[in-house]
Amino acid sequence: MIHSALAGKTVLVTRGKEQAASFSAKLRAVGAVPVEIPLIAIRPAAPEEIASMVERLGEYRWLVFTSANAVRFFFPHVSLPRPLPEMAVVGRKTAAALAEHGLSPALVPDDYTAERLADLLMPRVKQGDRVLFVKGNLARPTLPEALRNAGAAVDELTVYETEPDENGRERLLSLLRRRELDAVTLMSPSAVDSLVRLLDKEVDALLSGVAVACIGPVTKEAAERAGIPVHICPTDYTTDGIIKAMEQYFSMEGR
Repeated sequence: MIHSALAGKTVLVTRGKEQAASFSAKLRAVGAVPVEIPLIAIRPAAPEEIASMVERLGEYRWLVFTSANAVRFFFPHVSLPRPLPEMAVVGRKTAAALAEHGLSPALVPDDYTAERLADLLMPRVKQGDRVLFVKGNLARPTLPEALRNAGAAVDELTVYETEPDENGRERLLSLLRRRELDAVTLMSPSAVDSLVRLLDKEVDALLSGVAVACIGPVTKEAAERAGIPVHICPTDYTTDGIIKAMEQYFSMEGR
């Protein structure tokens, strides 16, 4: 018998289809009932530009990734094994994506944010060092701006694009109107934006009584800026961390 406080709770999984399955499996393992409705769709960017930049990798001192998707959409264009710049990643998940290609980063911060990665990278970047920042179209400018201020020459390469996914709108509205969701998980600021767009003027009423869980402080800030109260935000910005935080939340008396 599963004794998790999440047992029997219906949890909305809003990740893109490619990443939803592993998160849902973890939720089922603690007895929760995941409902997958992607709020965003992730698509590859122009392959010609990526291939052209790959040919110039030898010009760079550092190769920086701030998401696992950046790794996944970049390396199909790279013929391995080959010499690569030193690599820095934002956290364990992005490092794991590198490991799938037999690669290890030189730098992984203990706090999975672009701000922390910038703090660790800047002392290692010399004046004039060239840095390739591999990103999605919605990546924040925090890291490249910090590196440029430290004297680095930073090129930015968009390898994937994140777009709102409205295919599940009617199903989502129906679930919320019937009060069938116990928790909504939000894994990125773009998911927050998509949720607000889908719910429109009903956002406050439909989310009333639903626990909102954000993967980390950047997503939490985006939700709060949109007027969405956040009940759950883990200190470990991973799927395991958000599940643990939800268990703690629902273990409180009366929930």
